Amino acid sequence: MNIDFKQLEKKLAEQKVYDAWQYVNSLQETLGYMSMSYNLLNKIYDHRKRVLESTKNEIFQNAMEEGNASITQDELNRTNLHIAGYQIDDVAFLRKTTIEFFHYARVSMDVLFQIINAGLLGDKSYPVTDKRLLYNVLSKINNIQDFANLKQQLSQIKDDNEFKYLRDFDNYIKHIKTILITVKNSFMIGKVDEFYINEFFCDDKFYKQVESLVKVKEIYDYVINTVDNILEEFLNQVPNCLDNSHRIQEIKFKMQVQRNENGDKIDFITFYIEVENDLSELPDEIKVYPLIVKPNGEIYSFDFRFDKLFVKRRNTNNEMESIVGCAELKNGLETNEFYRVFEVKECSYLDYLKYQSEFNNRTQKISMNFYAMEGQIIAYDNKELK
Repeated sequence: MNIDFKQLEKKLAEQKVYDAWQYVNSLQETLGYMSMSYNLLNKIYDHRKRVLESTKNEIFQNAMEEGNASITQDELNRTNLHIAGYQIDDVAFLRKTTIEFFHYARVSMDVLFQIINAGLLGDKSYPVTDKRLLYNVLSKINNIQDFANLKQQLSQIKDDNEFKYLRDFDNYIKHIKTILITVKNSFMIGKVDEFYINEFFCDDKFYKQVESLVKVKEIYDYVINTVDNILEEFLNQVPNCLDNSHRIQEIKFKMQVQRNENGDKIDFITFYIEVENDLSELPDEIKVYPLIVKPNGEIYSFDFRFDKLFVKRRNTNNEMESIVGCAELKNGLETNEFYRVFEVKECSYLDYLKYQSEFNNRTQKISMNFYAMEGQIIAYDNKELK
């Protein structure tokens, strides 16, 4: 593929839509499975024909030399595959792999739509479970001039015959499973060479019988080219994300550590974000995901599994006067979302001190990436207190 994935990852991080990166990774993986299935189909069917031809020639040669030859089940089984000591019927494997190819191709297209949904719609994105994602994304970007080229590309997908075939094949096979795949090859007599996807109806649309490898190549080329073209346009449009105003990636921390002979003990860690003056600079809800893009382009982030962070006034040395509020976790920890939702509230410096004093009572396990945040570590020797 032509897309620069490193550049894409960096741009998603900089534009605060890094949750789209999980779908980019998923797309790369699924395209790999699709390509694997595509190559297996071609190689295994070619293997089948070559083995049948060589077996036929061997039998004829024996007949000529010995006056007769027999055909046993062993000869017929020579086309079978042997994987890790397991013998697999090659015809069954061809049928199975054809179904898998179409499924991975369909999933690749679905994940492509999720990338657009998360990366360009941001806080206005649709749920990942939306069954009409392509149509809803098209509706959302319909009148936005920056997305005119992308809208045209997505509209072409919706109306493209290859996409319709791919969608209907996968839907039909998942829900009804009556699309039969025919594999027939002459052995000894005749010239039959058939590897077909048979005809089927889906939503009143009729699809005729097609040669499997021809259709698989058409779908393979279509998916690869479509993904390449749309990701290129997507990369250009990431800075035009509709809304990322609730997202905060610049998180700071303060940690106090007690040094002693039995090992260091953390007294507390407090996390905070900064504003110029007061809470009015923040929305009622913020989406938090600690992330830093280093000057060399390396990206550091982590899953923020803490229930509270504080809001501090910037450029104030007096910590007592700096606390202007806090943000409390709203959407819980049991979620796949990168950006955790926090509700912004008023609080006092006393609340800040209380959080510090109760930190170890509430937190059983601490997991964080120091490279993803700026902060301060205060270390002291407990002997100093004696």
